[in-house]
Amino acid sequence: MSVPNWNDLLPSFEQIQAMSPDQLKAADQAADSYKMTLGYGLAAVGTLLANCADSGELGMDTARDLGWLVEALGSLSARLDDTGNGIRDRRNAIKREG
Repeated sequence: MSVPNWNDLLPSFEQIQAMSPDQLKAADQAADSYKMTLGYGLAAVGTLLANCADSGELGMDTARDLGWLVEALGSLSARLDDTGNGIRDRRNAIKREG
């Protein structure tokens, strides 16, 4: 059994193409909201890292774990951006067709 990936939870190109205009609007809003939330979360992790490092409280295991967290969240944020762009492209195509 493979390990689940956050990216597997996002809609595929085919799923985006099959969405109704209302579903596309909701998905577009969700992608923007989640992307903003991830950005604030990454900023908070950066603050945590800087403060811990300045106080000498950052252990190697914690630094490694936070590094992997930042990598995963950054990748998810980039994928959300790609997904949002695909959704907006589809919404614009529907508007042009209509």
